[in-house]
Amino acid sequence: MTTLTFYDRISNDMREAFEGLTEFCDRLDEAERFDEPHLLPIALDIFGSEKLDMTSEYIAMRKTAKSKSLVTARRMYFDNYYSFVLTDFFEGVRYGHYPRRCPICKQYFLMTSARRQVYCNGTAPYKLKGKPITCRKYAARMKEKERSDGNPIYPIYKSRCSAIRVEQKRSTITAEFAAIALKVAKEYWQRAKFDDDYANGQFNMDMKRENLYRETDRRIKQK
Repeated sequence: MTTLTFYDRISNDMREAFEGLTEFCDRLDEAERFDEPHLLPIALDIFGSEKLDMTSEYIAMRKTAKSKSLVTARRMYFDNYYSFVLTDFFEGVRYGHYPRRCPICKQYFLMTSARRQVYCNGTAPYKLKGKPITCRKYAARMKEKERSDGNPIYPIYKSRCSAIRVEQKRSTITAEFAAIALKVAKEYWQRAKFDDDYANGQFNMDMKRENLYRETDRRIKQK
């Protein structure tokens, strides 16, 4: 009866887990950094403090078939599939492993670092000059596809960089200040290339002289 109950509810468990995990992927850009302190609040907001139906025990086992010594291992038993999926998900978040969805091929992939990697290394559904290409390389070649239509982010970036260099030549800002300001502007521009919402809104505000220089001052003080 326990086995029948497990399989009777497995379709609902899969659907519920899928909906929660896809929402997590959709909200990843809310995190400033993709590590446990920044990902965990999003995960808890979606899944809450749900009780996971599981039991565990510690056992002694050989690490490999040829090992002579024993190591401590944890064996877990799950009453339902949903608890298994969520346990695996939170264990992954704990070690910096989290799911993402590639906007090129629409496939989900697993990240294992805190990098802001948007595209997967799988094969894109398009070809470049008749040859297969990865999603990451395809995105790099087709930058226009990551921009909002009619949003001139490059001219804004180019104009701001030119203004910074002019101020440096006029000695109204130091060389160090100019170098950091150019670095900040480039970070904003690169983010806008891959984030349409940011490109359509906050990018213009961040690139304004007073806002850009305020962030530059903040970074200099942190040194």
